[in-house]
Amino acid sequence: MRIGRRRPGDRDHRRVLHEFSRALALIVDQDKLHGTIITQLRSALSLDRVLLYLRDDDDGPYRLAAARMSDGQDIDGQGPHVSFARNGRLVRWLRVNEEPLLLDSEPGVVAFLDAPERAALEDLGITACVPLVAMNRLTGFLLVTPEQGHPRWPSHAQRDLLLAMAGQAALGCENAALTAEQRSRVRRMYQAERLATAGELAAGAAHEIRNPLTSIRSAIQYIRGDYQEGSDRHELAGDILAEVDRIDEIVQGLLSFARREAPGFEEVELAELVRQSTCLIRTRARTQGVDVVAATPDTLPVQADPGLLRQVLLNVMLNALQAMPDGGELRVSAERAGRQVRLQVADTGDGISREHLDRVFDPFFTTKKTGTGLGLSICYGIVERHGGRMELESEPGAGAVVTIRIPERQRP
Repeated sequence: MRIGRRRPGDRDHRRVLHEFSRALALIVDQDKLHGTIITQLRSALSLDRVLLYLRDDDDGPYRLAAARMSDGQDIDGQGPHVSFARNGRLVRWLRVNEEPLLLDSEPGVVAFLDAPERAALEDLGITACVPLVAMNRLTGFLLVTPEQGHPRWPSHAQRDLLLAMAGQAALGCENAALTAEQRSRVRRMYQAERLATAGELAAGAAHEIRNPLTSIRSAIQYIRGDYQEGSDRHELAGDILAEVDRIDEIVQGLLSFARREAPGFEEVELAELVRQSTCLIRTRARTQGVDVVAATPDTLPVQADPGLLRQVLLNVMLNALQAMPDGGELRVSAERAGRQVRLQVADTGDGISREHLDRVFDPFFTTKKTGTGLGLSICYGIVERHGGRMELESEPGAGAVVTIRIPERQRP
């Protein structure tokens, strides 16, 4: 039996692939997985820089997930925030060919790319675009540049290793994304069950409380008239009325939470809604030293209930202001992402601890000294009835980002 000669470096490449595969299999957290991918690629293939782009969602663009330079500096979050359209020419070429695009060797393909894509690749100093294909779809791609002193990069061995590692990276990213989505679905399912149960209890309790509360308020008002204005008893009766009104406010919140009003869908200009809502809170924000920044397209129509959507936006922005009593920045942005509209409200407040993140949409849960803890629960229900999703991301000391996704609907 004839045994083929082993090329130099084959054993090292197999060891690299084995270690790479083991590392990916042991990591579930997406951020850690992305960091491991680009770190090991740089080390194994002598790369100066690696940028990992992944699908934002099924219909959205490909966005920067992680990046690293030759000095080990992670530029995610401070580097170029370039996104590549899902139907852009670069993505289409990578999806069809499923092989690396070497920019210096394929001038015709580079000329075929959209002008913004060519400009982005040139600004980033990219040498090759490497597709990440898993389950017959383009999960993402890598933008890479070799270290100086490698004029003939990639060699045949390096190309084989690059393709093998890209294949494993694609599967790792796809599995991590599916795991994260499954966990998110389970959380949303539990959240929906909790909200439904709490809604039934809230409706019954609110009606039972409101009837005697009305009688108590009327009795206190009647008794208060017997005392001279300015007397201790008159003031005490006034304090009791104020507390009764506070209870009534809580009851009203319970009713709003339990009512689950069906949205009246119509075409809403979301960009204008954002501008109006930010104007309403700008004065309060200014007194707190908070800068309000709105970033939206000139026009962004969406099918939604304008009153309910305004309620959600104002509530989320007011929550953000309460998280920044000593000043900061409140940024509101909106954009169309595939077949949905994404609305984000970001603040630079104290943030929320990890143990509280899973409870922020629960009724009556609040980390504030005042408030009923119903505001975000009501907003969550409104977004859900629009067929959308509401998510909150936060780190202690790093502020919070609320993301609202509303699916595109056909006009009635």
